[in-house]
Amino acid sequence: MIFEALQLLSRQLNDYLKIRFRLTEDIVFISPVKDPSKSFPNRVAISLIGVERETVISTYTPIRSVSDATFGSINPPIWINLHVLVSVIFQEKQYEESIRLLSGVMSFIQRNQIILTGDEGKKLTLEIMNLNMHELSNLWSISGENYYPSVVCKIRGTEITGNEITDISYAISQPSSNTKLQ
Repeated sequence: MIFEALQLLSRQLNDYLKIRFRLTEDIVFISPVKDPSKSFPNRVAISLIGVERETVISTYTPIRSVSDATFGSINPPIWINLHVLVSVIFQEKQYEESIRLLSGVMSFIQRNQIILTGDEGKKLTLEIMNLNMHELSNLWSISGENYYPSVVCKIRGTEITGNEITDISYAISQPSSNTKLQ
């Protein structure tokens, strides 16, 4: 689900920016933090920078029907949050354009705090994370890149589940009323 969440964000952000700025080509790509300017110059890069387990959502052991009288237990899903860096990668001469696009990215996040996944009732939430200057400096130092206008977001609601059955249970039926006691 990690790739699907990033792909969904990329596709929706790309569509929004293309409409807002009247672009004819795709501008948003999933790319590594390292060397984004070489991989995708003059683009908006979405990079996964961290994964954390969501501890607020309760865990349970879901039961799934296997047949009329058989039920299977599956391991509870793991809920995770994805930390994503959205960078506007433009050359220095186009700095104003990168700021304009970053404003568009921020507008998209504000308008789309809940992203529907297309699965029944499943949704992701998108929120801006606050990084202090030290954390931001470390992030760009690790990547070996110069700073680009960017925002760090948290995608909540990503579910990891294998759906493998771990235990089988059988339904208890009531005794037949045809039996007579003597």
